[in-house]
Amino acid sequence: MGIESVPEKMLASQVVEYNAPYKIHQVPTPRDLGPYDMLVKTAVASLCHTDGMVSAGVFKTKLPCTASHEGSGTIAAVGSSVTDFKEGDRVMCGLLRNQCGICADCLGPENYSQYCAHNDGAIGVNLDGAFADYVRIDSRTAAKLPDSVSFETAAPLACAGCTVWRGVLQADLKAKEWLAI
Repeated sequence: MGIESVPEKMLASQVVEYNAPYKIHQVPTPRDLGPYDMLVKTAVASLCHTDGMVSAGVFKTKLPCTASHEGSGTIAAVGSSVTDFKEGDRVMCGLLRNQCGICADCLGPENYSQYCAHNDGAIGVNLDGAFADYVRIDSRTAAKLPDSVSFETAAPLACAGCTVWRGVLQADLKAKEWLAI
């Protein structure tokens, strides 16, 4: 496969004006992959509360911006430093791209890299997201999907699932304890 077999243009559903419906445009396919980037052929992208905040202008997102930070699909191309993934792997897309890896959030006693202030941004929030034929993501925030997990199940886990799982981990439950979420 590889980047050379990826089409030059793709369809993307974009926020082009705050408080207005998304618009579908033909846009250039991301082809300039950084060392840890992956280009994912989107299978499923879901809609989250955050998407409503983006389209309402809460984040002051630079427009146009391709929506959705909840995506899953198949890897079409990988950057030069990607070692844990290969073309054809099924993945859940991570939100942030290029966290610094050296700040207190990234290296603290607990990994809070999702709060790293030194990153390129979040897909679907201030970087183009998964409501497109292809999405560029960071391999270090992606997760491989076993064949038993559908793309439909995986996409919303990229945000809502990670948020809930983080709460479960922080609750530090002991045997026979319960947690209500």
